[in-house]
Amino acid sequence: MSDQPPSYPAVPPGYPAPWGPPGLPGYPGGSPWAPPPKPASPTLGVVALVLAILPLCLTWIAAVVLAIVVLAGPRDGQKRGRGLAWAALAIVVAWIVAIIVAIVVVAATIPADRDESGAVVSGGEIFPESVRIGDCIDEDLSGPYEADVSVSVVPCDEPHPGEVFHLVSLDTGPYPGRAEIARIAEVECPAAFESFVGIPLEASSLSVTYLYPSRSNWGYDEKIRCVVVPPDEVTGTLEGSGL
Repeated sequence: MSDQPPSYPAVPPGYPAPWGPPGLPGYPGGSPWAPPPKPASPTLGVVALVLAILPLCLTWIAAVVLAIVVLAGPRDGQKRGRGLAWAALAIVVAWIVAIIVAIVVVAATIPADRDESGAVVSGGEIFPESVRIGDCIDEDLSGPYEADVSVSVVPCDEPHPGEVFHLVSLDTGPYPGRAEIARIAEVECPAAFESFVGIPLEASSLSVTYLYPSRSNWGYDEKIRCVVVPPDEVTGTLEGSGL
């Protein structure tokens, strides 16, 4: 018996070489009965995506870790779940952004508290129609302020830029428009200033602005709120201050 390995016929010209592990003469790719190579599995990407969807912080951390593992793997053109990994990361980022937005919205809509006398004892947001004389406003009062959705108020013993000192009731009916509201406010608010502060507006270091109703809430808020504004934020009321 010869010690030489058996020979196999060469692959005829024009035919593809058979696949398989190397080692058999005549078959460059190996045995024709060997199974094809198994494609890389996208399982980790699937798991990362599922964990990212769950509304739990720990599952988001696990999803990010698995997604990074998938994305750090070899890039050989095979489907390894890279698209699923990117989707998992996008979902985790979306969850985080949604939580931040929710926190900001909740923080901005904490309602103010009043005591039995009606004075604000805990700062927060109130509806424009709930703003009263004596409320201390925590808004930008560099000019007239459109009270549309809410108004921020604080206790008057905390620093604040303005205090409501007079209410002007507007005629009911169609929305009068910004120009008409301004005309009324610029007459009524200065006229009521002296009775609140104690000296005429012309002799005072204080100034006057106002909160006015918007077109969208017209019908349940039809009042102008006149606001006395000091040069700098103050604590306490300006009623009778003579400043």
